[in-house]
Amino acid sequence: MSILQGFEMVNPAAPAGKSILTITPRYIRFNKNSVLELGSPRFVQILTNPHSKQIAIKACNSGDTNAIEFVKPAKKTASVTLNMPIVMDTVLKFFDFPEVADDEVAYAHLHGNPFIDDKTIIFDVASKKTGVMKKRGRKKQKRTEEPAQAI
Repeated sequence: MSILQGFEMVNPAAPAGKSILTITPRYIRFNKNSVLELGSPRFVQILTNPHSKQIAIKACNSGDTNAIEFVKPAKKTASVTLNMPIVMDTVLKFFDFPEVADDEVAYAHLHGNPFIDDKTIIFDVASKKTGVMKKRGRKKQKRTEEPAQAI
């Protein structure tokens, strides 16, 4: 009898955590776990169900109908951000974001239900968590008038 009988090996490559889809008025972002659970596919299909208010992402091939480039080749991707107008118009129909200050952005987080064998994740809009966060990236500089120097 082995001293390790009954133990299971930990797979460091296996996704850990939850699949999360973040939606803002300007982009949608799939977290690293979502990308890994889909197998880091080169192309995906985005599907919506207006009756059940669900959003799905399914790994596919480049020749499949409505294939969208997801993970670019030779790039290690932590998360994937999409901001294609047709995707945004379709997905944003499920959300009503409040007006926020210029340095803030409203968002919604959706937890996904992965179906590994189908290479699909379904996100339920009914379970969304909403909030407001500070914008990231470059800050707009405020112009200030410098006093004229005496000569």
